[in-house]
Amino acid sequence: MVESEAGLRLSDQFTKVNTCDLAEASPAIEQLQGHFFARPRAGIVSSVEPVYVRAASCGHVAVSTFKFGRTVDIEPQGLAGALLVTTAIAGRAGVALRGGTHGIDTGATFVSHEEDAPTFLYGVDTEVLKLRFDRRRFEEFAFKVHDQAPAGPLRFDYLMSRPDAGARWTSLLRFVVATLNTSAACTPSSMELASMEELLMLTLLSIQPSNYHADPVSRISKVSPRQFRQAVEYINDHLESDLRLTDIADAAACSIRSLTRAFHQASDTTPMQYVHGLRLQRVKADLALSTLQQKTIADIAYHWGFRHLGEFNRKYREAFGETPSQTRQRKALS
Repeated sequence: MVESEAGLRLSDQFTKVNTCDLAEASPAIEQLQGHFFARPRAGIVSSVEPVYVRAASCGHVAVSTFKFGRTVDIEPQGLAGALLVTTAIAGRAGVALRGGTHGIDTGATFVSHEEDAPTFLYGVDTEVLKLRFDRRRFEEFAFKVHDQAPAGPLRFDYLMSRPDAGARWTSLLRFVVATLNTSAACTPSSMELASMEELLMLTLLSIQPSNYHADPVSRISKVSPRQFRQAVEYINDHLESDLRLTDIADAAACSIRSLTRAFHQASDTTPMQYVHGLRLQRVKADLALSTLQQKTIADIAYHWGFRHLGEFNRKYREAFGETPSQTRQRKALS
């Protein structure tokens, strides 16, 4: 594991707490994460460094980075309908559950539920990124994915143990944190944040084992040609807006899983890849319009939903074999 996952740390603009006094920090922490008990680790004399807490939101998901600056055990007093996903950014974290105590290396992720009565174990140099999901909202989304409810409260395996799953999750977290960190210069819209919330839930459902058992592929409801047309029409009608998978599936009156399979069969792509491809085509078309020559490439990209120019330029070049600037220059000379 790496010694530090700096790309998972919220920037200073989100600082809520910066003090060496844990008692002073506690009200702000409880406002973010609920009531808790903090206990010094038995038999360990710990140095004391500042408590750092940074917090932002991604739709209905509370995103926080914590560093307690001492060896301490944090025992939440009821997670109040929340589901916590914790990723170690620096140092070595841990979690004590009814079934035992588990150490977590930097970069590793674990999932916590209220019925587990978790206690989080931190050292002086431990820093973590926490995502706090509304569990009921997550369950409602899971139903929309497959048109099937979990057997009881949605429950994931406590540790993200597969390397491929951990790598995929960490990559997504880097994207979310980078988006939030650049929000001072380019504030994400509420729909954009909702889309990221949806992506976080969909990814966790697909990579982390849970008590949610989806039907086999053979039993996925087939999307009719009419439903597929409705999905495509909805995408085209809302291409300038922030689009979510949930909205597209609702427009086609089908589950997200059925919708995804229909797009794969029709065009060997996913619904959101289809959306991004159409938006790139619209950008390319706008770059060729003489009436839009006064608009910057960034303005045109932003209009079509691309908030991060580096990522936009990479995708544009992959799609068309040239940069946006080269497209504009070529059209100007033709």
